[in-house]
Amino acid sequence: MTEITEDKELLSYVDSFQDMQNFLLNEENIIDIDVIEKVILFIREGTKNRRKKNFKTYFENIEMNIDTIKDWGNILEKLIDAIKHQEINSIKELKDHLILQGMLGFNRKYLDTFSISGRQKYLNWLNNQIGDLKNKLLEAYRNNSLNSELVGEFVTEFKKYLNGRLLLKIVNIDTKQIIGVPIHLNKNGDVEMLPHPFLDSEWELSRSIDTLKDKERIKVGDIVAAYFTDNKSERYMHTLLYVDFDGAEILPQTLQQALSEFVDNEYIEQYMEKIRKIFGIDDKNDEQIATLILQKLLDISSDIRQKLLEERDEIRKEKEKLLIEEKELDEKRREWYRIMKKIDEMIEIEEQTTPNKNETYTVIEYEPEQFISHLQSLFYYNDDQHLIYKEEIIKTFIYSLQANILTLLAGPSGTGKSSIVQALGRAVENVEVRMIPVQSSWTDTQDLLGYFHPIDKTFVPTPFMEALAEAAQEQNQSKLFLICLDEMNLAHIEYYFSEILSAREQKTPVLHLYPKRYLEIAKFILSDERASVEQRKSAEELIRLYPPVFKIPENVRFVGTLNMDHTVKPLSPKVIDRSFIFEVGHLKSDEKEKIKKKLKTLTGKIKMDYETFTSPFLDDTAVNDTVEKIEEISKLFEDYPNASLNSRGIKHVRNFLKYAKNKEEHEELIDYIILGKILPRIEIKRSEFDKIYNKVLNELSPYSRSYQRLKVMLESKHTVTFW
Repeated sequence: MTEITEDKELLSYVDSFQDMQNFLLNEENIIDIDVIEKVILFIREGTKNRRKKNFKTYFENIEMNIDTIKDWGNILEKLIDAIKHQEINSIKELKDHLILQGMLGFNRKYLDTFSISGRQKYLNWLNNQIGDLKNKLLEAYRNNSLNSELVGEFVTEFKKYLNGRLLLKIVNIDTKQIIGVPIHLNKNGDVEMLPHPFLDSEWELSRSIDTLKDKERIKVGDIVAAYFTDNKSERYMHTLLYVDFDGAEILPQTLQQALSEFVDNEYIEQYMEKIRKIFGIDDKNDEQIATLILQKLLDISSDIRQKLLEERDEIRKEKEKLLIEEKELDEKRREWYRIMKKIDEMIEIEEQTTPNKNETYTVIEYEPEQFISHLQSLFYYNDDQHLIYKEEIIKTFIYSLQANILTLLAGPSGTGKSSIVQALGRAVENVEVRMIPVQSSWTDTQDLLGYFHPIDKTFVPTPFMEALAEAAQEQNQSKLFLICLDEMNLAHIEYYFSEILSAREQKTPVLHLYPKRYLEIAKFILSDERASVEQRKSAEELIRLYPPVFKIPENVRFVGTLNMDHTVKPLSPKVIDRSFIFEVGHLKSDEKEKIKKKLKTLTGKIKMDYETFTSPFLDDTAVNDTVEKIEEISKLFEDYPNASLNSRGIKHVRNFLKYAKNKEEHEELIDYIILGKILPRIEIKRSEFDKIYNKVLNELSPYSRSYQRLKVMLESKHTVTFW
């Protein structure tokens, strides 16, 4: 078969056949028309009277009835028509007909011939998609600087790669520990070990045998599907994963074992014959299963976690008491001891990332006129790094957040772009900060929000989506949630952030997470007494946290940090148009000293809620004159595409100015508005800009920061641009 398997034309259909196989097996009735058309093309090429040599060789090897295969082409064309007209019943009937006619077996023979192994797929993902992260992990390990942030980043990507759960083969159980190694089941059902991501060794994941609830349940040789999280133990951090062996599901390794859970023994052989026929398994001894793993990241809900944290001291006291009496405990109390030990373990894993609800601090009364200067002092005295920012930078940042504009902080590394966001959370009550590191591999909305798992009927959220869901909860409506996308332009913003940008332009900003019909299924599961605890929990979470039409909470503000170097993607006009951009630069020593001298010694948090934060000081009438000045400056560039402010930009300016304390403050803000809303839009050929050169410089001369920035922009010989 070497001649066939190396044929590039035949190999080019792999993705289409894989998508087609998933479509036929799953309840979900969504598939790209292009996929079906490509499968039809494959069938047409392979069933022509005068076939190409490569197709002829392949079709002679598969030994299937050519007339039957030809008929599939006609059925697939009907399927395309049904999908276009959204005829759900017809789609289901056509899928069932294709399955009964043996198309699953046809697909399987193709994929068996051409699909790469799971191990190779894993290595491709490891070396290509997350190659940079893999190298960072290795370097940190060699330098003894491996940390929870890096490990957490890997685990997030690994969960997306696996869709949540990991297959393990149990290789050893002794008196001290249970050891499993990550595996992949290939197309023949054989086990392929997955090597350690960055070490030249076997990837062993262990757990103390004493912490297992049921030591007899799992045996050597078992294949289990287990949930996992990042390993926070310094000693074992290099293993990366902390595996939940207690909740692991033992998978059947033969078809007969799988059927025995659902079918009486006397009927098993009949069912096995049917399955062999559908999947084209000719060898009756081929008992290995191609297992589709249903996964959902096991998480402790926030309310349970909080309750556990509140009761932690009492639990530990009881635990200490039980430790003394352990030898004399009866079996029931021994079980309680093991439960409490498990709770302690879970708390220790979670508490590193759980905010301290019982923190004490000095409450500072909110004074509107002193708000910015108080923030400047708190940024310095609340933090060990003693953060120093110009008052104008803080003011621009705060007003942009209050006006609900996408706020982008640009500048070189180390200038405090991320720190100012986190500092605001430490300086003001009822401000929650969620930092989301952007990955260079992000290409669409799923990377930002997560995805719906149609088989498991669950939504698998990202940390970004979890933050949105948290902000939407009723108990958090008085809080301001700052969601900061760190290094936002590592990937194309308009690709992964497009749905958010579009939704924010609507009167009611909503995200469409998945088809509405799955909400009805979730309601049914909640009322079904036969549903498992996990199914009910997933259904409850879907209804409560992730409805199909998700409204972006009003109390959320989006912030992004930008690095401006050769490793990042350029900002599109769409993103610039919807943003307020300001640069955070390095301060000179004399500038820092000047600021430090006027700081008031202050620690704690300013008393404030979301309603107070978003209450403007001025009305439309009070800002009209300043808005007109800015419009006149913007009109200087109206002959150039995307360069002048449109109605959206004017609205941003108007809302921004309403948070100034008085009209006198407006003159200072004009300079920053030109810097943040007008200059970033400019991308004009130098020869064209020369026509308005003198007029523009004359108009901007009263605004020193904008004037100096424009002078830098004019140093270019070819294109005048902010970037």
